[in-house]
Amino acid sequence: MTSLLCTQPRTVLILGTGYLGKALAESLRKAGHTALTADIDTQRAIYEADVTDADSMRSLAARIPSPDIIVMCASTRGGGEDAYRSLYIHGTQNTLEAFPGKPVIFCSSTSVYGITDGRWITEEHNVYPASGKSGLLIQAEQAVLAAGGTVVRLGALYGPDRCVLVSQYCTKGTALPGDMDRWINYIHRDDAVGALHLLCTLREPPSGIYNLTDRTPMQLGEIYSYLSGLLGRPAPQPEPLRAEARRGFSNQRISCSRLLALGWEPLYPSFADGVHNVLEALEE
Repeated sequence: MTSLLCTQPRTVLILGTGYLGKALAESLRKAGHTALTADIDTQRAIYEADVTDADSMRSLAARIPSPDIIVMCASTRGGGEDAYRSLYIHGTQNTLEAFPGKPVIFCSSTSVYGITDGRWITEEHNVYPASGKSGLLIQAEQAVLAAGGTVVRLGALYGPDRCVLVSQYCTKGTALPGDMDRWINYIHRDDAVGALHLLCTLREPPSGIYNLTDRTPMQLGEIYSYLSGLLGRPAPQPEPLRAEARRGFSNQRISCSRLLALGWEPLYPSFADGVHNVLEALEE
């Protein structure tokens, strides 16, 4: 794999320094690369910038060293369709215009596939957005791909200090809504960082679509049973989904084989391997 990697330090611009972006910046710096971070929150980043504002992005481009590659990993933090449109549609366009010709890695979501029958999914599958927010993500993806960039579709991100399912189970003893046989595709934050780090440091800038999940999807019932045995408490019964809520839920098994072919190997091949890391953080 070393023959695929760049031989000189890279300058990487990371837009959004939340849970994922901050850890990616730390990983790149430890390896000798330059990580330029930009965020609307100046306490979290080197540079202040708002990707939803074209003038702010043009100003950022004029103030920083020219990046070799750009990673867009900003989050709406639970926002609705208006927030998605502002961040992902306008933000992507503003970034592409402010940094013309620069390779862009756009962090998207496996939710865009919208499959509900549990089948295995690769990057070649069509997308069937189950919500307006997924449709907006697809529009942003198309803009990045048209510019020669890379789309990374992440599964459910978890890790130290972040896992909704584990937090609810440990603190309230309650289950998330869902069917016991529904497939869940997770990715540990450290493994997401490892994959993005690899893509940022390839000798040739990447392009196309990559699924970023762990190697072994688990069914919801299997996850509850595993947590029950691990923690020594009864497994809660999942709450039934209302018909209108069910339309927003996918049931699919995501393949990460394309990333594996590049030499990426997750530290936590399944949620069962990585959840110990989450529980240790909760106990601290």
